[in-house]
Amino acid sequence: MNAAALMGQVRTAVHATAGAPPGEVLARTNRLLTDLDPGLFTSCLYAHLDLARHRAHLASAGHPPPLLCYPDGHTEVLDLPPGLLLGIDPAADYPTTDIPLPPGAVLALYTDGLVETPGTDLGEAIAGLADQLAQSRGHSMDALAEILVHHAQRSASHGDDIALLLIHPHQDGG
Repeated sequence: MNAAALMGQVRTAVHATAGAPPGEVLARTNRLLTDLDPGLFTSCLYAHLDLARHRAHLASAGHPPPLLCYPDGHTEVLDLPPGLLLGIDPAADYPTTDIPLPPGAVLALYTDGLVETPGTDLGEAIAGLADQLAQSRGHSMDALAEILVHHAQRSASHGDDIALLLIHPHQDGG
């Protein structure tokens, strides 16, 4: 029940500040969350997509790093400054990172349930997901999502919730 209430509060705060740079959205959301209940905290990744300019502006509050699979198949784990979890320090800073988002690339955003498994190194699990993304390029977005979730379920035994968002900009900017 607390988790659902927290997510509702975070969603409302993010929507109220949307349009500002991602780091500012997270900073404002963080201040609001620490004012509401200093005992609640969460991770968050905020992305502003500029499809016309083929760019993504990202800020992270302790969230797993996004993956970017380029059209040539090269896939990387994006190295974003992590920022503190929302709800811990009202003065926390959340730097915004600007990345290219070339047509034909796939940007993968996901929750920790897709990569976090007890007894497994988180960095290795994320690298494994990146490898799976690279090996599976060329599939439809629906098939790719199924492949990545299936990959996670094969290695996971904890039953954590999984959320996955795949962004695949086309040549025309849409």
